[in-house]
Amino acid sequence: MEIMDSDRNTIKIGDYVVVQRQGYTKLHKLKAHSKLILGSFNIEMDNIVNEKYSDTFQMKNTPGNKKHYILEKVQQINSPVETLNIEKSGSDNRHITNDNEISQVLTKEDIDKLKDEELNSNNIVGQLVNNSKTFSMKTEYSQEKYIKKKEKKYFEYVQIKRPTIRILAQMFYRQDPTKTLGIRIDDLSQILAYANIHSEGNVVLYDSGTSGLMSAALMNALGHSSTGQLIHMHPGNECQRNAFIAMQFPKEQSERCINVNLYSVLRCFYQQKNTFQEQEEIEEPEAKRQKTEETSAQKKSWQLDNERACKILNEKVDCLIITAKEHPVNIVKELIQFLNGNRNLVVFRRTQK
Repeated sequence: MEIMDSDRNTIKIGDYVVVQRQGYTKLHKLKAHSKLILGSFNIEMDNIVNEKYSDTFQMKNTPGNKKHYILEKVQQINSPVETLNIEKSGSDNRHITNDNEISQVLTKEDIDKLKDEELNSNNIVGQLVNNSKTFSMKTEYSQEKYIKKKEKKYFEYVQIKRPTIRILAQMFYRQDPTKTLGIRIDDLSQILAYANIHSEGNVVLYDSGTSGLMSAALMNALGHSSTGQLIHMHPGNECQRNAFIAMQFPKEQSERCINVNLYSVLRCFYQQKNTFQEQEEIEEPEAKRQKTEETSAQKKSWQLDNERACKILNEKVDCLIITAKEHPVNIVKELIQFLNGNRNLVVFRRTQK
């Protein structure tokens, strides 16, 4: 078990990783010789392969190419606030001008040259401080604020993290809230709490646009090596699965999430309802069994998924969750028949202001 956990904590080709630079995060699928554009930085990712998640790396200028950076593993981050020795400060800022062209000796070209020589926030911030005409006049608080502002701009460290539901929820919301129906991390926690998910239960989710965040969160709550199944209903031809794929669930866990079109699965249920009743297994003739297997093999995957979902719906489920762009009342009326008595119904819809 320890070997498996150790292997899971190792960054491998094909993994989805979250690259964090200070408060900014970006999801990236790691490929051989892949590159990542992080703001104004074009970073080669090869050096993180076979390292551990949560390790920290320093961006280093690529020799002969000023626009590209490689990653070098480090044990600790040296902050300019800690390394700079500030000997003098002012009592107030009333007489300090905000005109950077007047107060700063270094030009933009000088600063760009420093970046091209070596992306080192300590060195760059130190040069900015030493060449500022007004820095020593600032109060201690203003000096620290100035240093942190410049450090943020030239910060050269990134941390590689494994995708989690919390990280993905915060990242998607920051990038574009409309792609997850405006679901914040506190909204998500309340939905999961009200749903009362447990590992042995079956769950129906209708989701019309959270980039796979809701299905990923529910599958994560059901856990691995359990019997709980998730029926993920969606309105279109293809469901949104970005967050679900990024979580990289084990095969047995991901296969317990059945993705079906809402209208298609309901049509299947009403047309074949009688065939989904539980029956005792009886010995069938060999010829009849082979014919049944051949017929099943000819069906398309979405048809098989519909039938899997319908068998669960026929037995009824332990939780029904609806996260919808559209008004949910008709969806609730249609799906609530599949919910067992005294079970949980959760509806989320972000109203437009």
